[in-house]
Amino acid sequence: MSEDTIYIVDWDLPVGNSRRAFYRKLARLKEELGLHGQMSSMSVLITKDENLASQVYELAEKYTKRVHMYVGRQVR
Repeated sequence: MSEDTIYIVDWDLPVGNSRRAFYRKLARLKEELGLHGQMSSMSVLITKDENLASQVYELAEKYTKRVHMYVGRQVR
């Protein structure tokens, strides 16, 4: 992919224990990968890292069927 390629992962988790478990695991994944800072929102990840996008997609898929990953091009 070109350098302006971005990956967008979005998910919709039900309220409850599984939601909290997902965000704990997501925090651990970010820590393991040395990622710091805020996400674009609590339910959307935008990244240039395809591996990260795939890992977050696979994690979210364990907790909900409402998860999507898009490949796009950053224009601005």
